[in-house]
Amino acid sequence: MNEQPVITQEPASQNLSERGLPAIRRFNMKSYFGKQFSHDVESFQKSGRLKSGFANIDAITNLYPGLYVIGAISSLGKTTLIHQMSDQIAESGNHVLFFSLEQSAFELASKSIARTIAKDNPENGLSSLQVRRGRLSDPRIASAIEKYSAYSDRITVIECSFQATIDDITKIVTGYIEHYKVKPVVVIDYLQVIQAAPENRMTTKDTVDYHVRRLKELQTDRQLTMIVISSLNRQNYMNAIDFESFKESGGIEYTADVLWGLQLQCIHESVFSQANKINQKRQRIKEAKREIPRKIELICLKNRFGISSYSCQFNYYPNYDLFEADLSGLNTDEMKENNTDTDGWMTIPEGLESELPWDI
Repeated sequence: MNEQPVITQEPASQNLSERGLPAIRRFNMKSYFGKQFSHDVESFQKSGRLKSGFANIDAITNLYPGLYVIGAISSLGKTTLIHQMSDQIAESGNHVLFFSLEQSAFELASKSIARTIAKDNPENGLSSLQVRRGRLSDPRIASAIEKYSAYSDRITVIECSFQATIDDITKIVTGYIEHYKVKPVVVIDYLQVIQAAPENRMTTKDTVDYHVRRLKELQTDRQLTMIVISSLNRQNYMNAIDFESFKESGGIEYTADVLWGLQLQCIHESVFSQANKINQKRQRIKEAKREIPRKIELICLKNRFGISSYSCQFNYYPNYDLFEADLSGLNTDEMKENNTDTDGWMTIPEGLESELPWDI
């Protein structure tokens, strides 16, 4: 007589990590739709109302819970763009947890003040270095500090000084959520300088892959909006940004929910499509970096939350650590039509819950 398999009734969601396995959960889908799905939809919609504070990005998409990765070559302002976005997110009433693995809180604060001054008085601005060297009695600095202080209590900077491991980041994020009872937008600046554990014997590429996976696990587990800044391969300095630009880590391309890249707008000029024009390309890039403002383009290569690809233009003022959205050529009506959110959420058909044998 053949032995029949034993079928057990288990909760719809079971955390298998309790059995010593990695972060894996098993769902009975009928039970999940009975009680959890509508809650998750509601939670996602509430979280998805987050705005970047840049009119061109916000006309296209919201910031949903997910893993966002942004990469660029040096001197294009990737940290400045995301730091400004962080300030704008905090100004709109949301908490931000900013892991700075290179720059000090003093440097970041000086940049925020310089940016605030430039927004209010672009003809009489100060650089972040001038802010650090200046006097607090300077009316421009005093006014900017007062304005910034209105929302700076929602911004927490974690100085890591090249020392933070992925376990450190996980503990700090978890502790923040448990202490403040809010889910902050988490920013990591930047991916490649997260320290490997001392016992780690993986290659650099494998270490980056591992860190990306761990960050995605943390983001998923806590349903966070997480923005990670990444460096690019040097061979991409004179090419338009694409998936190949992130090939130092295949994990970035596959794991990220949204993949952004910054590039100079001049990269579309004809000289960059020609082979063996290395010197001309280098010269044009040098010229473009000297322009005030620098003409920068944000390219979305991957997006799990809407329009699969899009681009946004910016004017970048490096002296003031300021990005301004360039709305010329942007069809905001069409973009907003593609970015319409509903305030309702799905409800479970009447009577279904009573049929479900387990609680979640």
